[in-house]
Amino acid sequence: MVNKAEIILHPVRMKISQALMRNKENGLTSLEMVKIIKDVPQATLYRHIQVLLDAGIIRILKEKKVRSISEKYYTLNEEEARLSAAEWKKSSMKDKLNYVSHYQLSLMTQYQNYLDKLEEQESSDDGSTFSLVELKLDDANFIKFQNELNELMIKYYNTTNNINDLDAPIRTIAFTIIPES
Repeated sequence: MVNKAEIILHPVRMKISQALMRNKENGLTSLEMVKIIKDVPQATLYRHIQVLLDAGIIRILKEKKVRSISEKYYTLNEEEARLSAAEWKKSSMKDKLNYVSHYQLSLMTQYQNYLDKLEEQESSDDGSTFSLVELKLDDANFIKFQNELNELMIKYYNTTNNINDLDAPIRTIAFTIIPES
């Protein structure tokens, strides 16, 4: 695969990336990822880990000897795991629609898992939310808005990595920005 977007936005590889984002301090072994990503067969997961590793999206953080086997701990290369504006612009319109569809499907799967968990716990305390807002912004204010939103996301992403509370729930925040409609 040559296209970075195809590598990153594949549904299984998105799950791997998300698992690694949640465990970036210590990384994860492939076996730990199998336990976290239960709906993907082990051989399939290993194949996708290798694709991400070959593309430089993930890297080996450390290796530990366990008996006679060397366990590799993987971590996300955060810079490589992002698409630049130039990389996105190279994609065809059809590819962009496919990528956004994969992204939305990933969110739907996470939301379904969340609802299933609520049902298992027999809880009606649904803390999820979504909204749609149309803003009338000129180009300069639109760029400013995107930059501020990005800074806010990075601030809280970095803050959560410093929290020592291992029992704190993981919150998924997702945005889709459509410049004009």
